[in-house]
Amino acid sequence: MTATQGVVRIGELEVALSAQALERVVPWPERLAPHPSPVPWLLGLFELGGHPLPLVDGHRLLGLPAGEGERRIAVIRQGGGRFGLAIDGVVDLLGLADDVIVRLQGAPGRLLGRVYLRPDSGRLVHLLDLDALAALPGFEVSADVPSTRQQVARGKEGERLYLLFECDGRRLCLDAAVVQELVDRPQLTPSEFASDSCRYQVQLRGQALPVLELSELLGLATPANGHHEQLLVLAAGDQGQYRVAFGFQRLLGMWRRDPAQCAPLLGFGLEQPALLRGVFSAADGEAAIVIDHLALGCQEAAVAYARIYRTDRDLLREERRQVRRQPCLTFLAELLFAVPLEQVAEVLPLPAHFLRLGQRDPRLLGLMEVRGQQITLVCLRTLAGAVAVAPGPDDQVIVVEGQRQRLGFVVQRVEAIEAFTELRADALARSWQLPGEGGAVPAQRAQSWVGVGAPGNSRQATLIDLGALARRLEGQPRQTLPEPLAAAI
Repeated sequence: MTATQGVVRIGELEVALSAQALERVVPWPERLAPHPSPVPWLLGLFELGGHPLPLVDGHRLLGLPAGEGERRIAVIRQGGGRFGLAIDGVVDLLGLADDVIVRLQGAPGRLLGRVYLRPDSGRLVHLLDLDALAALPGFEVSADVPSTRQQVARGKEGERLYLLFECDGRRLCLDAAVVQELVDRPQLTPSEFASDSCRYQVQLRGQALPVLELSELLGLATPANGHHEQLLVLAAGDQGQYRVAFGFQRLLGMWRRDPAQCAPLLGFGLEQPALLRGVFSAADGEAAIVIDHLALGCQEAAVAYARIYRTDRDLLREERRQVRRQPCLTFLAELLFAVPLEQVAEVLPLPAHFLRLGQRDPRLLGLMEVRGQQITLVCLRTLAGAVAVAPGPDDQVIVVEGQRQRLGFVVQRVEAIEAFTELRADALARSWQLPGEGGAVPAQRAQSWVGVGAPGNSRQATLIDLGALARRLEGQPRQTLPEPLAAAI
């Protein structure tokens, strides 16, 4: 069984609290009311939503030295009531299975008797036993008033835990269930597929993830000097099968709210109204914009970049079975292309003399004879949308079998016979497309990039399906003659 834990920081410790019990994280109150107590870790009472709640000092409770920085309060439900736990900050959310939690031997009733250790990083998280805390002499909670109990009973099934964070000067929140992890002070590098939607990428446990510009995707103003102090790694896609990251400035806290309390936004004037569910109001008068995580995860740029970086978790498992060292031919035609070698019939030099038709379309160069057969010559560079280029003496012809005849694609030069480092079974379906047929959108075009060479010593090339391209050109209808010219003939 896997349970979600909200991880907070108390002193030098990372402490996990059950997400089911964690209601929200709120700022430190302006004042604390004194409350007689025999225990030193009870600081007093603070007011939240018109109700007094006991405040437990996390440092004193765990025997840690007093903190000096800004503190916050985690509001926790326990035993039919609520109390506050003084913490130093919010770290992230973790989904922990029972088999990864280690129970330490010792006296029963200890507060931190269970721990989680991440082997790859050495990170240690202590799990706070709320039942053991409630059993301590002097522990108190503020019992829910009858109306609150009724509201809790009605809304318990519908309540969700939300992360509240600041991004580009805005307070935003989203359902914590889609957050796979939070990354503090990430090591970002420029994206290999940079655009306004994605300027950086990050390496997490050996996998590169795109760092998407959240404000840009939401259609909101983006500052030119925006910076990312933290990252949210989210599940994306219509089934949550992808992983993408979003940069933001700082985590403000957590809310447990009923989605029905979200006040809807008017779509007027918004570029992406479908991505913004509405607004949550807080007792302190602050409000936060609620992001529709399902719509955000299905947003075109998010899905395109998730596919470019191949972050589909199911496909990653399948690729380990489907990866094959398939040979390919690499060649230069403005870009470095790679075509499966099985599609290439032969490679020939472009002859100095061939039949030129004198047509206006620069993509068609003419015909050349090969062993008694006329082969149509197509300039791949101009076919890709480049300005018309004259064939050069070093140009080469890649001959490909079409449905009825052979076509010759004229390229600048053939580089080598190599092998794809990885080639999924469905790779050709994502290969390079003609301009106007899906190849003009950078995020879509970049999906056709593949690695060629040897693992650890590879380079990037654009995958092209010359066989399908030849059949497509064969299938284009003949152009009809203009009426005056036809009459003259």
